[in-house]
Amino acid sequence: MDIFLQLIVILVCLFYGARKGGVALGLLGGIGIVIMTFVFGLKPGKPPVDVMLTIIAVVAASATLQASGGLEVMLKGAEKVLRRNPKYISILAPFVTCFLTILCGTGHVVYTMLPIIYDIAIKNNIRPERPMAASSIASQMGILASPVSVAVVSLVAFLAKVPVDGHVIDFIQVLSITIPSTLAGVLIIGIFSWFRGKDLDKDEAFQKRIADPEQRQIVYGDSTTLMGKTLSSGQWTAMWIFLGAIAVVAFLGAYPSLRPAFDGKPLSMVLTIQMFMLLAGALMIMFTKTDPATIGKTEVFRAGMIAVVAVFGIA
Repeated sequence: MDIFLQLIVILVCLFYGARKGGVALGLLGGIGIVIMTFVFGLKPGKPPVDVMLTIIAVVAASATLQASGGLEVMLKGAEKVLRRNPKYISILAPFVTCFLTILCGTGHVVYTMLPIIYDIAIKNNIRPERPMAASSIASQMGILASPVSVAVVSLVAFLAKVPVDGHVIDFIQVLSITIPSTLAGVLIIGIFSWFRGKDLDKDEAFQKRIADPEQRQIVYGDSTTLMGKTLSSGQWTAMWIFLGAIAVVAFLGAYPSLRPAFDGKPLSMVLTIQMFMLLAGALMIMFTKTDPATIGKTEVFRAGMIAVVAVFGIA
């Protein structure tokens, strides 16, 4: 009977916390821990410190990339790809947002891309909800295939503590499964979205709406683009530093012998990721004009810290 009551407590805390959003999920987890410990007498486990520290390191580097403007370099390149192939935006846009997430480790990059995707679609008489809906989903799916995402890093950290037949499921093995499956899923989403809803020229409700000049201006409006924006050398430098750090992490994950060994074992990938993400953030500050005070104000940093609280509360 107790196990069912415990399950109910956990589910209530999870669902209520998820409904409230933000840090509520982690804080509500605190209620569950107190009840489990003081009411049911269960011994609390140790917080996943390795996971939390890795999240902080990755978030710090990603937030520094955003604060330095390096993220805009990636977004401008993504927009260039989409504008060169507007007819295939329903397929390309999901892949673009997915790849951006894989590179940056966060799905928040989609916020800047959505107005651009809408502009390209509507100006080419393509139903905007097709690429926009698919791109939103694909940006979150990319988290599972990113070597520096919170989800992958957390999974690798947990698996490192649970060997299978004496073998640790490592970083590369995880990505060898998640990357192909993610890309296959994104392709299916894009194909499905291509045929979603009526074409705009056959949609009576849409045609009736844009018959009003004022509504037409609202729908088509001014172009949203980064193409005319001049990017500074500091922004390019920040982007290359970040991508270089990701490349090094992936390389060290593929070749454990290149990592320093302690007690006969190579340095864990969890610590390797932490080190190189912190290094990337430090180099971006040193070689660009990024104001460190702005890093904590970015959307990536705020979302990442919420993730840390959530992991702490529900672990």
